[in-house]
Amino acid sequence: MKEGIDWKGVKEEVIEILREYIRIDTTNPPGREEAAARFLASRIEREGIKAKVYRSAPERGNVMAVQEGGGEPPLLLLCHMDVVPVERDKWSVDPFSAELKDGYIYGRGVIDMKGEGAAKLMAFLLVHRLRLHLKRPLIFLGTADEEAGGRWGVKWMLENEPELRKVGFVLNEGGNIRIREDGTLHHYEISTAQKVVAQFRLKASGRTGHGSIPHEDNAAEKLIRAVNKLISWKAPLEVIPLVKEYFFRLAELQSPEEASFYRDIEKALKDDGFRGKLLANPQYNAMLRNTHTLTVLRAGQKVNVIPSEAEALFDCRLLPGTSREGYLNKLKDLIKDEDVTLESLGDFEGTDALPSPTDNPLWEAICRVAERKDPGCVIIPFLITGATDSRFFRQLGIPCYDFTPFRLTQEELRLVHGHDERISVENLLFATQFFFEIILEMVL
Repeated sequence: MKEGIDWKGVKEEVIEILREYIRIDTTNPPGREEAAARFLASRIEREGIKAKVYRSAPERGNVMAVQEGGGEPPLLLLCHMDVVPVERDKWSVDPFSAELKDGYIYGRGVIDMKGEGAAKLMAFLLVHRLRLHLKRPLIFLGTADEEAGGRWGVKWMLENEPELRKVGFVLNEGGNIRIREDGTLHHYEISTAQKVVAQFRLKASGRTGHGSIPHEDNAAEKLIRAVNKLISWKAPLEVIPLVKEYFFRLAELQSPEEASFYRDIEKALKDDGFRGKLLANPQYNAMLRNTHTLTVLRAGQKVNVIPSEAEALFDCRLLPGTSREGYLNKLKDLIKDEDVTLESLGDFEGTDALPSPTDNPLWEAICRVAERKDPGCVIIPFLITGATDSRFFRQLGIPCYDFTPFRLTQEELRLVHGHDERISVENLLFATQFFFEIILEMVL
């Protein structure tokens, strides 16, 4: 069926969609995703498909379109429209110009996740153009506010569009196809669970005064002492079942000397040499323990004035099953300073949920397509250390798979939320074809 499609024309079309999409600045905060929602709706309605824009707040919006099908549970193609802020002076191009050069499209959000959104939209449109009889409804959903917690996006949609609670499967962002620097395949990663967000603020108070007369009640100094205690302490290592399986499956990609360590990661972590080498990988370290990362420091307004208040923000991520309250209380005990308070930011809603299973139609469809693209490939379920909107659906017991079929090196993955974020046009077409084939596996 896919053989009759003009893939050269599809490539040109999806490039055009993505470039227009990137030029709509949806930096969150403030978001302003309504303009992007209306753009996506216009592309969908060109095809004769009804698309509805939901205004969740002033200038904030979501867009949903449905291709009706038979009685089997719907498949939801989920993508968020907001992007994180940029440091414009650190980019080699305008981050919202969608510049195309050397086979790459540059722009904020092109990986996270407007590129995936464009590929999913293109696949959604291709299915409609084939006039197929679908055994299940196919839903495209573009949402607001994912980068700031999802309150005006998925959370709002689940509260205001009850049909979304009845979907059978969700395909969202997260994992990817990992390749080596020489371009050869390493493995496929598909996230079935995620760490729990528990971000917090430290706030120190003290007495103001002239900077030329030091005293012991300096809020900035109290904060620095408290911050030092937290960054000097690391949570103990903990291997949850999903992470144990992740390393077990990675074993077949290791040298014979290393493979035995990966097959029993709990035992391997007791080996000083192996543990040091493994934890030097930031992703592995984050998968094996609870973490709190200092990201923001604020204190003072003038160099000769001692501030009376100072604050620090920490991005805290907890392994599934960890008590949020218990972990934060542990950090409070470490600080032991009545002039320094620790309070939860609470912006990210959504709680712990069981990992999605790997024995249902969507997981099996992804694996079949992967095997066609890369015969004999290693496919691994894993714990994503960030947060996605999938958590809202997993809490309802709906299977969610976080997977973006971009073939990326470790260096390219670092472009997410970074400077000069970019994706190759070949990756964009590959993802479009991959999503299209997954959809066909699910709806026919």
